Amino acid sequence: MPKAYALDDPSAPKFPKKFDIVKKAVLQKTDLNKNNNKYYALELHSPSAKTKKVFRVFTHYGRTDDLERNAEAGKRECRYFATQPEAEAFYDKLYGQKTSRAKGYKELSLASSKIGSKGARGQSVGELDAKTLGKGKKAAKKKAAKKKVSKARSRKKLVPGLSRLVDYIYSEATTALTKTVQAKITANGIETPLGILTLGQIDKGQAVLDSILDELKRSRTRKAKLRELSGEFYTLIPHRLGRSRRAIETAVIGSKTAYVEKNDTLQLMRDMLQVSGDSNVLYDGGAADQYEALGCEIKPLAAGSAAFKKWSKHVLDNQLSRGIKIKNIYTLKRPSEHKAYRKLSNERHLFHGSSLRNWVGILSRGILLPKVVVGMGGTRTDEGWLGHGIYFGSESCTAVNYTYPGKQGTRMMAICRVALGKVKRYRAITYGLTKPPRGYNSCHGISCSDDDESEFDDNEYVVYDTRQQRLEVLVEFK
Repeated sequence: MPKAYALDDPSAPKFPKKFDIVKKAVLQKTDLNKNNNKYYALELHSPSAKTKKVFRVFTHYGRTDDLERNAEAGKRECRYFATQPEAEAFYDKLYGQKTSRAKGYKELSLASSKIGSKGARGQSVGELDAKTLGKGKKAAKKKAAKKKVSKARSRKKLVPGLSRLVDYIYSEATTALTKTVQAKITANGIETPLGILTLGQIDKGQAVLDSILDELKRSRTRKAKLRELSGEFYTLIPHRLGRSRRAIETAVIGSKTAYVEKNDTLQLMRDMLQVSGDSNVLYDGGAADQYEALGCEIKPLAAGSAAFKKWSKHVLDNQLSRGIKIKNIYTLKRPSEHKAYRKLSNERHLFHGSSLRNWVGILSRGILLPKVVVGMGGTRTDEGWLGHGIYFGSESCTAVNYTYPGKQGTRMMAICRVALGKVKRYRAITYGLTKPPRGYNSCHGISCSDDDESEFDDNEYVVYDTRQQRLEVLVEFK
């Protein structure tokens, strides 16, 4: 093993200040069994000037948690070689050791690295996915035009009610993300202590999370396997885990509720990257820029208007127990959703609730078909009593169970136009549905209050095609 010198060791062999980075990798390892949360940056350096050739393998390693408090944390070492093949052979050997099953490090794909040598910082590392490369190319093309656009945008102003809503939902999404994930929002994207996450890196985390779901579906889940997969997930998507044994135990993704929370976090990351686009509205955009990035037409309704009264009545008349206090109502229109909407017979205005953190995503890309349905306000942790569809309630209080209050103490639910068509009625919980039975367009779980023999607590309507619903109204309430 070649001698390792500290980066600034005066006794180390002379190496030019200007050098090329021939190879580089950023590795990460989270092991919940051993309370490990470590990074390892590895680089192969070659002199760029025509001087006496000496080659260097540079390493930078330490505990990931430390980088959040001190960006310069960690140990930096260099090993020197007379020829490039010797240096490359050692680099490959070291990389192989670290990524072996015994060591368990995983290579990360970062749009911009924050660790390693000064020359590597700010550069991409790992295998960049097509989506991230596409964002980079678009950003380069639009850089010149952006100045003109920003001037025009700066003159735009939103009405106070709309401006407050936009500030509110973006703040909730940003806070939820940065509290959970070891990251912050910067001008370049979602930045972890190791660097800027790519969409491809999020997809890698999703693949591991889906393996956790497969394990949770087993008749007998293996706790050791869940710990192993949880560590692998945190290796790919750095989280704030804490160092205590209790914090590590809590971090194990050992239930479907925990799975849904992490799945929502990954979706939130995708949503935030998507709305940020090439203009970084999450970091340096005002409310007008952020509203434009949503791609959804939102109009506040005056409290005394006929439309406000109409939708208020719809909400309040359809609550089984009194308690909803309406604060604001907005009409919604997502142009792409309206264009794709499948108009069928039997249309109804039904309710759909979600946590405040999710509304940036919902308004920008619509309601997604979930893998698992969980009531955030209740005890439900199943996979959806009528399978994998989009769930709506005919009673507003049903949607309330899926909402969660934000910093301002309010919650939000949508009123959607839903094309139910021919409805298959169910009294018994039926797992695993991915579409309605032949000859039907949707499913209805009948409330036990309407039918003593029913297993459903509330009236639940389910569609399995996103084109059968569209957002029309957003209700902010307490």
